[in-house]
Amino acid sequence: MTMNTALCDIPGGQELIDWFGYAPRFHDAYLLEVNLASNAPGSLRIHAFRMTEEVDDKGYYVLDKHVVVTIALETVTHINLSDFNLQGIISELSISTVEGDIQLAWTGSYGVEGSIRAKQARISLQPGKPA
Repeated sequence: MTMNTALCDIPGGQELIDWFGYAPRFHDAYLLEVNLASNAPGSLRIHAFRMTEEVDDKGYYVLDKHVVVTIALETVTHINLSDFNLQGIISELSISTVEGDIQLAWTGSYGVEGSIRAKQARISLQPGKPA
C-alpha cells in the first residue's frame, strides 16, 4: 500500500495531503513529542513545513506551509525506537498498513528513529509554527 493510500485511510490524512498538495515525507521536520503509555493512547507531534526552491539572502532555502501535525495512536501494538532524543529531526517518515495495523516508520537525521504500529490512527493539523 502506498503512502497516499495509507494516508487517505486515516482520518485527517486527506487534510494533510491537501495542506501540502502532496503526501509529505516529513524531510527535516522536527519531532517535537513522542507520547506513549501502557494501555493508553499515544501520539507523535511533528513540526512540518514545505521547503521551496527559493533561497533567502543568507543562502538558506525558504520554508513555508508550517504546520504542527499530531498523529494520535489508539491501541499501540509495536514500538521500536533508538537514539532517543526529543530534539529529533526526521529524515523521512512513511505511513503504511502492516498486518492490519497502521505503521509509522521513520529515519532520523538527528535523534530518535524507529517505528510504531497501532490499530487506529488519527491526524490533526495546527497551522503555523509551534509555540
